[in-house]
Amino acid sequence: MKKYKAVQLMREGKKITHRHFSPEEWMTIQDGKILLEDGVECSLPEFWKWRTDASWNDGYSLYKL
Repeated sequence: MKKYKAVQLMREGKKITHRHFSPEEWMTIQDGKILLEDGVECSLPEFWKWRTDASWNDGYSLYKL
């Protein structure tokens, strides 16, 4: 799925993974911040700051336990 759809689903509380992530990694948006599976929180601009190449424009999927 594309980045814009992944962000929309995360804002709805869904956990999302990416093809660059390991199988246990996920992210969501909570209280306006990115929340990662290990409890790390960061702002959206901070998270996307280093993820600028085209490979981050798609490749997202819903995280399945």
